[in-house]
Amino acid sequence: MINMVGLTFDWDDVSITDTKVQDALNDLDKDFPSKVWYRISSSGTGLHVIIGELSYDTLFGMVFSPIEINSKTQFTYRKKFSDEPWSLECEGRMYSDQVRSAEGFRTSRVFKSKNGNQSSDWIHWAGELHD
Repeated sequence: MINMVGLTFDWDDVSITDTKVQDALNDLDKDFPSKVWYRISSSGTGLHVIIGELSYDTLFGMVFSPIEINSKTQFTYRKKFSDEPWSLECEGRMYSDQVRSAEGFRTSRVFKSKNGNQSSDWIHWAGELHD
């Protein structure tokens, strides 16, 4: 059985204004057109990135959900963005997710709050920053 998971990234000590970050988001957008979203992490010093989409639910209205991919593909993408030239993905989180995956636990989680601080709302990446 193939384990299906969401594709998220945890990029520490970067800002959406960093050109390397924007280039990385554009790179992801090539493989996942119009499905790249980001938010400022709860620390305010990094970003969470998710590959997701909006859909309409008759009960809940617009619902934002991560797209599902197999876990091997998830780790391939996360490794790509942890290596040069990107060096963006949090290596500690990636390592802990590899352990979680090997034990059959859920991976690729990003948290809305940490240490009493809140992440921003998700923002759709449209290829460039807008005011």
